[in-house]
Amino acid sequence: MTLHDVAVVGAGPAGACAARALAEAGARVVLIEKRVLPRYKTCGGGVVARALGALPPRVRRDVETEAVEHACHAAEIDLGDAGLRFRAQRERPLISMVMRDRFDAVLVAAAQRAGAEVRERSAVRGVAAGADRIELATTDGPVVSRFVVAADGATSETARLTGFRPPRRCAPAVEAEVGVSETDFARFAGAARFDFDSIAAGYGWVFPKREHLSIGVCTMRTGVNLNSALARYLEKLGLSRPQHVDKHGFFITLGLRPGGVTRGRVLLAGDAAGLADPVTGEGISAAIESGTLAARAILDGAGDPARVGEGYGRALASLRREAAIGHVLARLTYEQPRLRRWLFRRHGPLLTEAMIAVLMGERSYAGFLGRAKTWRVLFGLPRR
Repeated sequence: MTLHDVAVVGAGPAGACAARALAEAGARVVLIEKRVLPRYKTCGGGVVARALGALPPRVRRDVETEAVEHACHAAEIDLGDAGLRFRAQRERPLISMVMRDRFDAVLVAAAQRAGAEVRERSAVRGVAAGADRIELATTDGPVVSRFVVAADGATSETARLTGFRPPRRCAPAVEAEVGVSETDFARFAGAARFDFDSIAAGYGWVFPKREHLSIGVCTMRTGVNLNSALARYLEKLGLSRPQHVDKHGFFITLGLRPGGVTRGRVLLAGDAAGLADPVTGEGISAAIESGTLAARAILDGAGDPARVGEGYGRALASLRREAAIGHVLARLTYEQPRLRRWLFRRHGPLLTEAMIAVLMGERSYAGFLGRAKTWRVLFGLPRR
C-alpha cells in the first residue's frame, strides 16, 4: 500500500490549492473527492479580486480564461433606506463570476499538473491515527498518509471522524440559479448587488453570470424561513415570475472550531476550519489562503506534528485576527441596524470603499479599523 506524504480531502479551492502547493514542492499527494469531477457546488460563485490575487499567475490566468463567466467592475450596496444606496467601481474586476464546477476543475487541473494524484468517488468513512501515519477508510479503499488536510467543507466528515468539535456558528443560506428575460438580465448585468434589507440579520445578493443570475439570501440567525425570504427578494427585484429557479441550500461556517484547527496529523482548511468572512460570508479567499498555508506548514514541519501544528497556527494568525474583527463588524451590521444606518448616512461612500478595498485585497479589516484616525472620523471624535 502506498504511503503518501499528505492526503487532502475535498477538491474545492482549499483542497486543490493545498494539493498543488504540496505537489509543486515534491511531496507525494493524493487529493480525495467524494463526487465525480467536475461537480456542481452550491455557491454564489463570486470570486473576489483578493481570491484571484492569492493564486499563482498561471492558475489565475487559467481561471480568467476558462472559468470566469462575467467580470463585474462595479458593486452596489443597498441599506434599504432612502439615500442609502452606494456604488463602487474599479478598473480591474471587483468580483469575477464563475460556476463552481468549472472554477474548481481549473484548480484541480493545476494540482494534477503539479503531480498530485486525484481520486474521485472516494468518500471518507473512517480515520485511524497511528504513531507516524493516518489511515483513511474510504469508499474507494484505504488511504495511508503521514498528514491529512481536511478541506471537505462546512460539514466536514473528516473533521467529525477525527474528533474536532462542531463549529460555533453557521449561517444558513439559499442560492438560486435564476433564468430571466434578456431585458431583466440587462437590468442586473452591470454590477454585483448586495441588499442588506432583504432578510433579517443578513443580506441578499444578485450576481450576473453568463446567461442567468445567481440570486440568494443569507442570514446570521436561525429560524428564518429562507425560501420565503428568497421569494420576497425576487419580488422586490421585479422577478416574481422568472423563467426558471433552481434552488440549493447550504451553510457558511463563521469562526474557527473550538479547540483549534489542528489535531495530531490532521489540519483543517477552508470552510472546514470556519474561515469565511463573518460580515460577507465570502469564503473562497480564505480557502485558497488557508489551503496554501496548510501545505507550507506541513512542508516546513519536517514530519513533526507539533511543529506542523505550531507553524500552521502562526500562519493563520492574520486570518484569525481578521475573523475576530469581522465578528465585531458583523454584530454591528446585523444586530445594530440603527447604528449601521447612522454610520452609513454619515460615511456611506467611505465605508463602501473600505469594504470594496477588503474584497480587492487592497486593505484588511485590521488595517482599516486599527487606526485611531478611522475611529475619529467615523464617530466625530476630537483629536488628542
